[in-house]
Amino acid sequence: MQITKPDEAPVYDAGNLREGKDRESKVLFAGKEGDLGNYRWYYSGGGEGEWKAPRHKHNFEQFRFVLSGTFEYVTDKRMEAGWVGYFPESVHYGPQVRHGDLTMLTLQFGGASGGGFMSQRERRQAYDELLAKGAFEKGAYTWLDADGKRHRQDSFEAVWEHKMGRKLVYPTPRYTDLIIMNPEGSAWVADKTAPGVARKWLGAFTERQVRAGFVKLDAGAALDVGKLAGTELMFLTKGQVAHEGKSHDVNTAFKIERNDGPDSIIAKQDSELFVIQLPDFFS
Repeated sequence: MQITKPDEAPVYDAGNLREGKDRESKVLFAGKEGDLGNYRWYYSGGGEGEWKAPRHKHNFEQFRFVLSGTFEYVTDKRMEAGWVGYFPESVHYGPQVRHGDLTMLTLQFGGASGGGFMSQRERRQAYDELLAKGAFEKGAYTWLDADGKRHRQDSFEAVWEHKMGRKLVYPTPRYTDLIIMNPEGSAWVADKTAPGVARKWLGAFTERQVRAGFVKLDAGAALDVGKLAGTELMFLTKGQVAHEGKSHDVNTAFKIERNDGPDSIIAKQDSELFVIQLPDFFS
């Protein structure tokens, strides 16, 4: 098991592809470059002004969990604090606006189609190379070709195509829209095999069985981890837990790799954790 907190995590610095002052994002955990299941899980704090992105889509997937403030993911549509959003590959969203009071967890990961996900190193290299011959403006990359003709393309598409050396072809979407979830509308279900443990799964998505939800622990209860098919990511939102005798407070993040368990954490107080099971590309 790996454990970290936002104030201990490194800053994500791969170039700002959108409009406005980039939010300082702290990378809690990241996967392995080149793997189909590569991912980046990061914490974004507040900042000055607004950060904006035009309507766009990706060839990877995302979960977003709003910790405070609100996240405007489409004009006049917002995720409130405590809400969770699943952003499937190939599904448009935006224009999006991040206001100064927003703090949010974002997980970006290679989707079920097998398109993978660029590492920070790969994206930064492509960004710097493109910046040498063009400009990133308001969510788009613009450049002049050898004939002086001006071109404009979505920033992420431009970076991806430059890195991969081919046109980005989006997979057929599995869903017609984003899936925005209010956890208050779902009930806790007691874990019959673990006294004092209850779960609130919000959903399982795609044939790769990506899941997101919450787990609640009564004081003194033990949560066994490392039994799921894919990597587990957890973020403590309430209470205090202990692992191998060391206490961990709110905003602590945990990662348990596939076949890394069994392991366990103990609730020192009534506690809740946000949980994500990453896709399984192995079975």
